[in-house]
Amino acid sequence: MDGNLSELLAAREERALVQRVFLGAAGASFVVQISLNIPGLPKRLKGDEQAVIRAREIFLSEYKVLPSAEARMVNFAGVSSVILFAGGGAASAKRTAVAVEDGAEWGRILDIDVITGAGPVPRTSLGFSGRKCMLCGETAKICARERGHPVATLREEASRLLRLVRSG
Repeated sequence: MDGNLSELLAAREERALVQRVFLGAAGASFVVQISLNIPGLPKRLKGDEQAVIRAREIFLSEYKVLPSAEARMVNFAGVSSVILFAGGGAASAKRTAVAVEDGAEWGRILDIDVITGAGPVPRTSLGFSGRKCMLCGETAKICARERGHPVATLREEASRLLRLVRSG
């Protein structure tokens, strides 16, 4: 297996382990993971930590439920914030997550997942459309599957979106 791929898979597994530990805690309802959609490798770009911190602030301000625990992670998969909630509702948290992702121009780089013991809460399960491509507005999964854009162009757009966080 390619070294980068094995490192990326190990880093993603580390995130999943934190999620499982949090969900196994007494009174746990769900976990919110805030990370970034950074195409290609490396999964780090200038301003990434600031973007995750800012997204966390906005999410918590709008969701208005205090978290039970948090873990901030920086590994080969990039920067993420994993937040445990013992109260509130997963559907309501996902609605807030979508509002944060869709509410700012730079929000297209965000990936805010809401995960319960039964798995992730998809946007579409609440009537929202799928995520849009950073560049063309097509459904992101379609662009990714068809490799519709060069990785370098996507990374340039990701960097531009991160500059918006820093300038705002």
